[in-house]
Amino acid sequence: MRYFFRVEYDGTNYGGWQCQSHTVSVQETLNKALSVVTRQRCMVHGAGRTDAGVHARAQGAHVDVEGALDIGKCELSVNAVLPRDIGIYRLQPVAADFHARYSARLRRYRYYLCDRKRPLLYKRVWMTFGDIDWAAVNENIPHLLGRHEFGAFCSSGSGAKTTICTIKRAELSDTDDGRVFMIEADRFLYKMVRTTVGTLIGIGRGKITRSLSEIILSGDRAKAGETAPACGLVLDNVEYDGID
Repeated sequence: MRYFFRVEYDGTNYGGWQCQSHTVSVQETLNKALSVVTRQRCMVHGAGRTDAGVHARAQGAHVDVEGALDIGKCELSVNAVLPRDIGIYRLQPVAADFHARYSARLRRYRYYLCDRKRPLLYKRVWMTFGDIDWAAVNENIPHLLGRHEFGAFCSSGSGAKTTICTIKRAELSDTDDGRVFMIEADRFLYKMVRTTVGTLIGIGRGKITRSLSEIILSGDRAKAGETAPACGLVLDNVEYDGID
């Protein structure tokens, strides 16, 4: 049977979501925990391959197991086996053709920023010291909306067959701790959100004089800004039909 579940994790101690030979990953840790609890070899599939140091609040994932699970007992047992920085929730059976990655309708990321030193948040935010013209940042955010080629915001090594993405929402909001940039799309490219944030901050600092629209149209990664640190990025939600 196929089961879907949400995953929340602090990515600080992991080399990213995907299994890797040289470092511990979130996926590998989940595989081991589920295998212990179900007493069978498990392979977890996720909605997105977050990078090293990136966090998630509601990553989507699925796993195939032989036989039916006692959902409540299994969820408690898996969480007991997992380390403190990874947890699963909302375990539920799904159709055999459901796929955590390919069935996803929408993905939402949030990127957290603050403008002063925050020792309690240093693994959760990008501390953007110095003057930033936030009005200029906000003026450029609407250029992201719609269906565009986002090659200028894709890091090398992505392997993506196309750089076309459709951005549904993008906005910058004030919080008690600083600011948060939220972006929703049907898909994202390798390090696209972090590069977008880095470019917006570059515009706000006056280091980038081109508009975001010009950079998108150029398709040139060299014209975009730096890749923002991984610590500020959270995979906030993955949306599916029929799943809360």
